[in-house]
Amino acid sequence: MTTPQEVVLTNGPFDVLVNSTGSANISNNNRKILLMEPPFYRLYHDQFCLVKYPLALGYLSGSIIKNTDWSVQTYNSDFNVNKRYFTSENDYLTGEGFERYLSCLEDHSLPIWDEVRKTIEEYNPSVLGITLKSQNFTSATIVAKLAKEINPDIKVVIGGAHATMNGSSVFDCEYIDVSCIGEGEITIIELLNAYEKNTELQNVNGIIFRDKSNEIIQTPPRAYIEDLDSLEFPLTSAPKVFKDFEKYPKEAFSYVFGSRGCPYACTFCESKSMWSRKVRYRSPENIISEIKEMYDFGLRRVTFDDDTFGVSKKNIKAINELMHKELPDLTYTCETVVQLAKDENVVKDMRYGGCTSTMVGIESGNNEMLKKVKKSQTTDECIQAIKNLKKHGIEAHAFIMVGFPEETEETFKQTMDFIPKLAPDSVIFSIFTPYPGSELYYVCKDMGIIEKEFDVSLYNHQSPLNCFTKYIPEERFFELRREAVKFVDNYNRKAKFKRGIKSLHNIGIKATWKKASSYIYGIFIGYLSLKDKTRV
Repeated sequence: MTTPQEVVLTNGPFDVLVNSTGSANISNNNRKILLMEPPFYRLYHDQFCLVKYPLALGYLSGSIIKNTDWSVQTYNSDFNVNKRYFTSENDYLTGEGFERYLSCLEDHSLPIWDEVRKTIEEYNPSVLGITLKSQNFTSATIVAKLAKEINPDIKVVIGGAHATMNGSSVFDCEYIDVSCIGEGEITIIELLNAYEKNTELQNVNGIIFRDKSNEIIQTPPRAYIEDLDSLEFPLTSAPKVFKDFEKYPKEAFSYVFGSRGCPYACTFCESKSMWSRKVRYRSPENIISEIKEMYDFGLRRVTFDDDTFGVSKKNIKAINELMHKELPDLTYTCETVVQLAKDENVVKDMRYGGCTSTMVGIESGNNEMLKKVKKSQTTDECIQAIKNLKKHGIEAHAFIMVGFPEETEETFKQTMDFIPKLAPDSVIFSIFTPYPGSELYYVCKDMGIIEKEFDVSLYNHQSPLNCFTKYIPEERFFELRREAVKFVDNYNRKAKFKRGIKSLHNIGIKATWKKASSYIYGIFIGYLSLKDKTRV
């Protein structure tokens, strides 16, 4: 029942209370929130998917379920429920795939956007939460627009690294109502309570919001969560809340984190802006409890989603000793850094705990360039780290990045020449992207490399338009990039073949053929995509 000062406005299935001051709150019969990962990879190719339960959605939904009476659904729109195998080589992503991506951002009548519309309409939420990074921010604004077209009164709340790093500038998108800064597990609870009870949003720390007069207001910052063991395990609630849960492979739920925060100072990275450089650890016991739940679910391999697994040598040893004791037949993959992997004792601890594969932040093959981007390592240490990992039977995949602001043609070529010397099991190749809010973004501005408005929809690590180096002319940089992409794709094909031969020796013909046939099928799907650029 409404008070004399209130009136109920009905807009389709949504009921919204409006008080005499004009501010809106959520009526009790629609306390529903949809948490969403916007599409990005699927815009390149419908079979190029994020086959993963995004941890942000898992932690937020767990917090909502534990602390409120709101209904919640999580939705990964970057996953195709009819997914087949697709191999995303750099040459495709920087060519046909990128053209398709741009066309999808322009044409909102395509099937991917119809899927988004249908999901919002069917679940009928009063609040839409979108987790985002710089690369999918434009896609997120399209989702927000579609939601407002379905119902203008729906509250659109964003969060994640891009929202945290870019402050009030995200409100250039007129469809965004609230931006959560930093960690969201507590903030989202207070925000939903404020909506439900019609209290002032100024009382919710850690947000920026648009008030009824269209003024942008920022509240005091939210303190970081110190007790990470208090967070709910994402898998616990996933069967109840995750859209199409039963259509995902079990491996989509194999991701776990052990800490938040990164002590390193890499100037191209967004992580420290989101989590800070102070590292907060989960206890090894809490981590193992979660992994046991994943083991009971049927998983025999997990992936640590931390920027750097374990971070400290002491913590790495403690986690791996417990892994070996409690889950001896489970393996894991992770990301690590040269500073840790160059220590053979650390690598031994990781292998003892079940580590079978790592991704290592190498970035450049030039020592001076490593210093400029604040990577506290040398090329000799990089080589030693990769050797240590491979010596102890751990696959070592290398992150390589070119095109830094002070990159020269000589340093570019040195990095490419360094790859065979490094001899990683594969290369994850990137072109430097100055994500807004990162340290190198402001360096690019100061050096005059970025002079106009920066369009985040055009630039990501595989974008063919990326050229943010002062000392290589654009035309020459694009030529070098094309050569590098072909070199890396060729290197990775050969490396994959070598791993296949090793696999044949280790696991036999049947299992190896299964992997090989999936790879061949992926190439076939990629070929078909060249004939079909518009179907999403």
